[in-house]
Amino acid sequence: MFTKLDKTKYLPGDKPIMAWDGNCGFCHYWVLRWKMFSGDSVIYEPYVKVAPKFPDIDLRYFKQAVRLIDVDGKIYSGPAAAFRSFRYGKKYRWLLPLYEKCKIVELIADHTYRFISKNRPFMYKLAVAMWGKNPVKQKPYWLIYLGSLIFIFAGISFIAS
Repeated sequence: MFTKLDKTKYLPGDKPIMAWDGNCGFCHYWVLRWKMFSGDSVIYEPYVKVAPKFPDIDLRYFKQAVRLIDVDGKIYSGPAAAFRSFRYGKKYRWLLPLYEKCKIVELIADHTYRFISKNRPFMYKLAVAMWGKNPVKQKPYWLIYLGSLIFIFAGISFIAS
C-alpha cells in the first residue's frame, strides 16, 4: 500500500517534479511514455536525486510510489501523480478529471497501481511483450496475440463441428 501525502513546504520551482524509482525497468518504461505526453512541462527524476530537495518527505514515501510534487507544493501519489502529469499535455488531459471526480475510477486505478507496484518485474515483461521495447514508439503486438487466439478458437470450433 502507498501513503498519500498532502503537501511539502519546499517548492520544486516553476515546473512540477515527478519522482520515480530510477532502478525499475517498468517505471523507466512508463516515465519515457509520460514524457511524450507532458513534454518539458514536468521534470522527471529518480527519487534518490529528488529526495534531498524535499527533507520534509521521508525517503520511505518516495520508495512506496511515484510522487508528483506540483509547483504549489501539493504532492500527488501513485496513479494521481500519473494522471496529474497528463494535465500538462494535450492528449490525455481528460483522464485527470475522470480520476478525480469518479470514485470508482479512483478505486480501480489505486488498486491496479498497488498490484502493478508489487509485480513490477513481471509487468515490465508484459508491457514489452504487448507494446515492444521502445515506449516512445510502441507497437500493438497485443493485436497479433488477440488475432492468433481468435484464429485458434475459430479453428477449434470448425474442427469440433
